[in-house]
Amino acid sequence: MRLVTWNCCRGRFERKVPLLAPLAFDVAVVQECSIPSQPDASTLWFGDNPTQGVAVVATPEYELAPLATDLELPRYVIPVQVSGPVSFLLLAVWTHREPTYVDPLLRAIGLFGDQMAAQPTVVMGDFNSNACWDHQHNPARNHSALVARLHELGLVSSYHSWTGNAHGAEDHPTFYFRWRQHEPFHIDYCFVPQSWAPKLTSVSVGGYEKWCRASDHRPLIVDVAL
Repeated sequence: MRLVTWNCCRGRFERKVPLLAPLAFDVAVVQECSIPSQPDASTLWFGDNPTQGVAVVATPEYELAPLATDLELPRYVIPVQVSGPVSFLLLAVWTHREPTYVDPLLRAIGLFGDQMAAQPTVVMGDFNSNACWDHQHNPARNHSALVARLHELGLVSSYHSWTGNAHGAEDHPTFYFRWRQHEPFHIDYCFVPQSWAPKLTSVSVGGYEKWCRASDHRPLIVDVAL
């Protein structure tokens, strides 16, 4: 199974999402794209701005269904049930300040902790956070606190598990501030169950030059043999 997350930096769904086709993903989370003009069963879209929301896209062998809930969801951490050759709960992420970027994810974990404990869970998307900014926030609500909370639920970052990089010391940026190559950060993640970590076969980040005209972010690509 191949999982992909990419913040496309605004744009029409029909123009941006096809750029991921060569990656041959099974399930992808795409942030900042417009609502599809012709929705289909392989795509879910969420947002309160039709030009800038979150899309979850899957191949036909996977089914996507929003997790039924009457809870007030954080902007944006969206629970989606993925069913197919590998079935799991997906939390599709594009965090907004509440007042920090970590807060929506911490709140979502509190809301969906029982569901996350009941089945394999993937938390994937643009977190807008990194351990390099820990010192700017309350230790109970910074990036490292979030990583620790996810670890308590049995989840690990696929990138860090694969590369051995520590949080805050990543070798592969996923974001270039104001599109500048000399201001790179790693803020996009795919957390998977700890039991999946030994089954990772590849984790990679799109190159700067290949994607520099499409977005200030780079896709994170995760392959796992399940």
